[in-house]
Amino acid sequence: AEIVELEKPDIRLDGFLTLLNIDMKHDLPKYMETQASDNISVRTIEDIIKYNLEDTIKRMPYGQALFEGIAADSTTIEELEDVKSSLNANGVQYFSSIDSLNLDAVLSINNYHAGFAAVAKYPCLTVPMGYKESGEPISLTFIAKPFKENELLKLGFAFEKGSKVRKGPGLYGK
Repeated sequence: AEIVELEKPDIRLDGFLTLLNIDMKHDLPKYMETQASDNISVRTIEDIIKYNLEDTIKRMPYGQALFEGIAADSTTIEELEDVKSSLNANGVQYFSSIDSLNLDAVLSINNYHAGFAAVAKYPCLTVPMGYKESGEPISLTFIAKPFKENELLKLGFAFEKGSKVRKGPGLYGK
C-alpha cells in the first residue's frame, strides 16, 4: 500500500449547522411520532426546551443554546435544499483527490473530516488506532466514494489485524 499525504483543500462547510438544525427541527417530531411511546409528551424541539426549563439544574446544567438555536432557525425547506446542494458539491470537491490521484480511500484522524464525508454522501469506517494515557481512544477513519463500503471494510480489517490496538470495554460497575 502506498500512502499519499494530501494538502487540506480550502473548502468550507458553510450552512452545515443550518442543515443539522433544520433536519432536527423537522425530523425529531416525525421520529417521535413513529418511535416514541404514547406516554412521552415531549415531541418537538420546543417541547424539549419547555421541559428543560421546568428543572434547569437537573435537565440542562450546561444550558440549551443548541436547542434554542434550532428553534430560532427560520430556514425554509426550499432554502435548506439549496444548502444541501451546495454542501454536497463542496463535500465531493473536498475529496476530489480520490479520483485525481486514484486513491482507494482518504484517512482521517478522530473523524476530523466526517462532516465533509457526510455531506458528500461518502461512506466512512472508523477503527481504533491507539489510546491516550487517559484511555480515551484515538481513531482512524477511512473515507471512500459511494458504494465502496466493501473496500472500506477490507482496509479497516487489514489495519486492525496489523495494528492489534483495539481494546474491549472494561467491565462496568466494578
